[in-house]
Amino acid sequence: MTTTHTFIGRAAAMLLASALGAPLSGCGGGGGSAPAAPVVTPTTPAYQLAANTTVLTPGVTVGAATWPEGSTASGGNGAPVAGVNCLVTEDYHIHAHLTILRDGNALAIPAHIGLQGCAYELHTHDQSGVIHVETSAARKFTLGQLFAVWGQPLSRSNVAGISGLPVTVLFNDNDTVLEWTGDIGALELTSHRSITIELGTVQHTVPAYRWDSSL
Repeated sequence: MTTTHTFIGRAAAMLLASALGAPLSGCGGGGGSAPAAPVVTPTTPAYQLAANTTVLTPGVTVGAATWPEGSTASGGNGAPVAGVNCLVTEDYHIHAHLTILRDGNALAIPAHIGLQGCAYELHTHDQSGVIHVETSAARKFTLGQLFAVWGQPLSRSNVAGISGLPVTVLFNDNDTVLEWTGDIGALELTSHRSITIELGTVQHTVPAYRWDSSL
């Protein structure tokens, strides 16, 4: 009887251990180890809009003054530049926005870009980063054309004279932030599109803006 009870006790212990996932020892023919937990590789966080919102009102300054006011000598000074002409009528009038960050710090876009010699179809009024697109009829304008009117370089290796830093380009349409990996100059200036050029350290929190009713 003792032998029978011992056998039943050992069998019950084996079943219990198996149900609990415990290793079986001293039972012969070992059942193998439990499967390893899956390895989770951290992913790069998505770009998020900042919690604090800057209202884009006429005259507001966004960032620290970095470049001289207006277009440079190689920019727009009265003659057509890169397909951008002097303004005749403003039957088509929209606004886009440009932010340039260097290691997370905003650099103010100069006032009065495109207002030398004439008022160009692309221009700025203040240091808000708001780009005024004004022309006689709706047509496509690009970031490269703005920089041409400004008279500053724009590439993956040089943005407005700042070079030697990694360049990341993001754009925000209706609170959806995406990275632009193509030619920077080809990025279109559409109504209320916010473009952020990051120089140096990548910021996963992108500045958030709200458009004033006048814009």
